[in-house]
Amino acid sequence: MNSIFAVLLLASPPTPTPPTPTPTLKGEPGKGFGADFGEDFSFRLRSRLQLRSQVDVPEEGDATQTVGIGSARVFLSGHTLTRRLEYLVHFALAEREFREGARSPLLDAFFDWKAHRDVNLKVGQQFVPFDRLRTVRDLSLQLGERAKPLGEFTLDRDLGAVLYSDRFLGDRSPVAVRLGAFSGAGLNANSPRALGGLLVARVELRPLGPLDDDADGDLERRTEPRLALGLGAARSFNSSRARGTTGATFTQGTFDSSHAAVDAVFKWRGWAVQAEGLWKGVSTERLEGTDADGAPVVEATRAGYGWIAQASYVFDPPIEVVARASRIIATEGTDPKLEAEAERRGQELGLGLNYYLKGHAAKAQLAWLARTSPSPDLETADQVVLLLLDATM
Repeated sequence: MNSIFAVLLLASPPTPTPPTPTPTLKGEPGKGFGADFGEDFSFRLRSRLQLRSQVDVPEEGDATQTVGIGSARVFLSGHTLTRRLEYLVHFALAEREFREGARSPLLDAFFDWKAHRDVNLKVGQQFVPFDRLRTVRDLSLQLGERAKPLGEFTLDRDLGAVLYSDRFLGDRSPVAVRLGAFSGAGLNANSPRALGGLLVARVELRPLGPLDDDADGDLERRTEPRLALGLGAARSFNSSRARGTTGATFTQGTFDSSHAAVDAVFKWRGWAVQAEGLWKGVSTERLEGTDADGAPVVEATRAGYGWIAQASYVFDPPIEVVARASRIIATEGTDPKLEAEAERRGQELGLGLNYYLKGHAAKAQLAWLARTSPSPDLETADQVVLLLLDATM
């Protein structure tokens, strides 16, 4: 009997091996090249290059010119294991993009689990979802540079986790929410530090329907108006960096900081208007100690608030005009360097002219920026003229 079973077993056909899925290949200017292997895996490779010519005209001294690579980026994205689990790895390779002595080109590196309409989870190094204007992608900026209050009072990238929903509690819900917990140390921070962290919450109301959160302007010239109103709050514990997640690292202790943001954006028929207010408060104005030789050391924390207003219009053909104003106000008694900067160059004015060959994926930009005292006087301003050629492949 056993021999009969053995013969039948040998005679039975082998279990067929599932065929390897044939990848679907796709390529498109602005979206890169990718391959989709089905439910289990996909990848997309995308790159960006910006050529930058900058002329600086200071209040005193001679004008100078800088020509070089403004930005060189590489993006690798896709899904793995399931289409609900997406990933992104994002590198910045140009020398100009290595800020504050950065030693790694890594900007973003995260998994994004789209589990449910009401609860999604993003884990890894990413933008802190605190305010709107900082989370606009670099490749879709209208004036080539972000407004000065963003560099001072917003929260940049950090390592952490974010629970989010773009349609909270309903398929047609106008409410979007973000709740995040981060290390508080900032970009690519791998050195030991005091125990601490950063908590952030953001709620956004979109009463007229969904809106692109990561792009300036209304290049679509949409026929239906779109409006978004946002509020953000954050609390940082035992921070050791001057601007929260960026800036110089203090050596004489840590401090707590509170952050608040309010923002609004409206887009319709080529018009785009956006405004934002930012505030930062700190638990202590001074950190005091001694250096290795026993000499006293005093480090000043930075606190204050600022606002940004920006408006643009896209003609058809796609030529865009942009105007921006912003201001930094330092809290009394804060870092004297911040007080002096706010008093001398706290006001910023900007104008831009953009031509779009293929939206933000291929464009030429001309921008003028002037940084002045709170009472604008162009004769005493530091002025910058930018010419940018930007393409995403």
